[in-house]
Amino acid sequence: MNENRRTIQSDAELLAVMAMEAYAFRKRLTGKEVGELFLKHQIFEKIVAQHEYLHQIPFQEVFTFVENEIGAECTQLVLFHGTAADFERVELGKSQKFRDFGAGFYTTTIENQAKSWAYRLRLRDRKKVHYVYRFLFDKNDTLRIKEFPTLNEEWLEFVKENRSLGGTQHDYDVVIGPVADDDTMETVQLYLSGTFRASEAIDRLQYNKANNQVSFHTEKALQVLQLVGRDTYE
Repeated sequence: MNENRRTIQSDAELLAVMAMEAYAFRKRLTGKEVGELFLKHQIFEKIVAQHEYLHQIPFQEVFTFVENEIGAECTQLVLFHGTAADFERVELGKSQKFRDFGAGFYTTTIENQAKSWAYRLRLRDRKKVHYVYRFLFDKNDTLRIKEFPTLNEEWLEFVKENRSLGGTQHDYDVVIGPVADDDTMETVQLYLSGTFRASEAIDRLQYNKANNQVSFHTEKALQVLQLVGRDTYE
């Protein structure tokens, strides 16, 4: 982690702790309750994403920012993309063809997951550095969004169609759901090969802790995806 990133991280942690303490006091909530709210609404990630603005304003305005994020039915997500590639704009044409949710640009709400992906790609491509890009995504009613809340038979069939046929076997702008990663791929492959029935695969998958992914499949979707930063790891 470079020095600038460490400074941003430290400032964000300080602001987040101050905001949590103030929020707990004003709302008469326990530390656990406030922690769960901050986690649910991705407050720390949003403080990092808006660091340049937030560290210049009075704390009361920072608190108002946090209060608004928690109080509103917030549709904005902080997303991370891990890669060994240096780029300035997303190009859908460069995506792989056989992916869980079809060809597209893949992100996650979990920063450590993105870091892990980036490091693997760095080793595979024999690069000297890897990157984690941060984006803000505004979910809105103009987009066709498909969400899979959990590992279920609908998700499994959706993954099967896209991985078996390639390309994009749907007409959604954005798809949100679990990842067929190292922990789940063996079971998914056994289902794809016909060894498991869907119900058997889901019974086995329920014991896995799945990571998540948010994939973008159209230029329309990319128009509401805002790049807000990038970290470089050597």
